[in-house]
Amino acid sequence: MKLNGTKLFEETFSDEIISSESFRSKILAGIVGFIIIVVLLVAFIYENKFGDTSHFNVIIELTLIILGVILIRALFISKGVKRWNRFGVKTFILIRYVNALVEITLPSIALIIYSFSLPSTIPLFTPISLLYFIIIMLSSLELDFKLCVFTGAMAAIQYSLIAYFLISKPAMDGMMEGSDFYPLYLGVALLFFISGHTAGLITNQIKKELQKHYNVIAERNEIQKLFGQQISKEIVDELVKNEYRVQSRVRFVAIMFLDIRNFSIFAQNKSPEEIIAYQNIIFSFIIEIINKNNGIVTQIMGDGLMAIFGAPVEHENDCQLAVNAAIEIHKELKRRNNEGLIPETVIRIGINAGEVVTGNVGTSERKQYSITGQPVIVAARLEQLNKELGSSILISSNVYDRIVLNIEPMIHRDIFIKGIPAPLTVYQLV
Repeated sequence: MKLNGTKLFEETFSDEIISSESFRSKILAGIVGFIIIVVLLVAFIYENKFGDTSHFNVIIELTLIILGVILIRALFISKGVKRWNRFGVKTFILIRYVNALVEITLPSIALIIYSFSLPSTIPLFTPISLLYFIIIMLSSLELDFKLCVFTGAMAAIQYSLIAYFLISKPAMDGMMEGSDFYPLYLGVALLFFISGHTAGLITNQIKKELQKHYNVIAERNEIQKLFGQQISKEIVDELVKNEYRVQSRVRFVAIMFLDIRNFSIFAQNKSPEEIIAYQNIIFSFIIEIINKNNGIVTQIMGDGLMAIFGAPVEHENDCQLAVNAAIEIHKELKRRNNEGLIPETVIRIGINAGEVVTGNVGTSERKQYSITGQPVIVAARLEQLNKELGSSILISSNVYDRIVLNIEPMIHRDIFIKGIPAPLTVYQLV
């Protein structure tokens, strides 16, 4: 089951990476677009105050050009990322790393351009340097730990090299030399690297949660495929929770066979649609009651079904659960008959208990959970014996010895069943 979950996760995760890459580029475009608006507002508000300053207009123009380039590129990436996957997995991974390197280099290029107009380390104090943090933060959407660390490391290296280059430039009058602050710049670079590593840890946590989610889905799908729809949600949850593996083994279980009496006579004058509608009406509440009592319907055979209690999940008293289900089915059927909710229907139930072999039967494409052993044959014979004894529910002594009843059953001794050499004692509940 886990292999299926991993395969499902990898297939879905590759699609999620493409979607996240596009989404990340759109966010970056939105942030840069907002910054452009802020820069324009600053230029408009402070034009009179700083308009005559030689650096002001140049800085504003450079900032708008750089931000414009980042904006256009981000929009282009968001539109074209879906086509990256066609180049193959290795090329796709390489493109993502190249894209991350280009993005993290754009603020560095901006700082270098600023250095031609601003003295010393002043470019490092401009808001454009904060783009490093934004790009690193958005790298968590890459869903790749190594890529996040790579982005943080590239930001740290480039920022350190630019700071080293800028401290060699002469400072403005009254300012301390930039070299005096170089340890501080290295501290900022270290924060960039730590931010990338932290983004990677966040990515790993997201991937673990996604992996867990898809493993649960795969396990649920496998269980539903194996047991069909005749299994309660509670049993599915228990199997998933305990990481259950369906393996061939010997178990003590209770087996129920149920049959609708005279179904072939009922179906003679009915259309296929009427027959299916009738079966759905009858079996719907029967299966619901069996599920409620922690049983699993393993087979539906036209006018009857087979259910097991105690496999693949064992309970405190599966024999009691099987008998409780049989009695409740009989009462509910009687109520619906009396109220005219269904055509007059009579059912026969046989219940036996014993050690059986349980496991999967079939191919890799289609498997069915089944049980084999003499107790199964006895349960089927008990259901058929109802016709001879004029009863509705018969249980074996193996079941009777393990349950508590509020009614006094009728006892049939020395009952011989075909294929069973020794006589049986059978208990009639209804």
